[in-house]
Amino acid sequence: MRPEHYVTIEVLGSEKGGGFPRPVLAGAILRVLHGVFRQHPGRFALALPGSLFSGLRIFAQTREDLDLLVAAVEFHPAVRDYGRIGYPRTVPLDYSGPWKRYSRYRIPTRKSDREPDGRLRRTRIERADQKNLPYFTLSSSSSGQRFRLYFEVIENAAPSMECQPDSYGFSVASRPFSLPDLP
Repeated sequence: MRPEHYVTIEVLGSEKGGGFPRPVLAGAILRVLHGVFRQHPGRFALALPGSLFSGLRIFAQTREDLDLLVAAVEFHPAVRDYGRIGYPRTVPLDYSGPWKRYSRYRIPTRKSDREPDGRLRRTRIERADQKNLPYFTLSSSSSGQRFRLYFEVIENAAPSMECQPDSYGFSVASRPFSLPDLP
């Protein structure tokens, strides 16, 4: 996927959020997006423009991909009630501004921790907290478990023409990529 088009979903916060904090509402919107991202692997990448959790920007290669995404999420209560979908835009061909990498910061589940005492999981959580990494609080639709999806934002990353995002739209260690940091 090449990040050629994008749409931004503004998180409305207390405006229409009924007092819910923006990170909670952004997490609810991301959960809806994750469902579409899983159905269409590798077609959508996620950025968080402006102040953290004020909006979710989704990049795609084609305008048709964005139309598909909007049609799939626009009437979901989390998006309809707590988000405002902007007009799809095209990344300028001559864009030479800054790029950012939004990388998922993996924390093993209790079951998948390769250390029998859970030490790797604890170490990764402590490291994420020491770095003050932002995270979404989500819940798994398959297990019902709540979890934190930590991510790192790397400023001034090298431009990437090809992106292979995970099912949350993030870059992963084995497939790093960056996105244009558009205003």
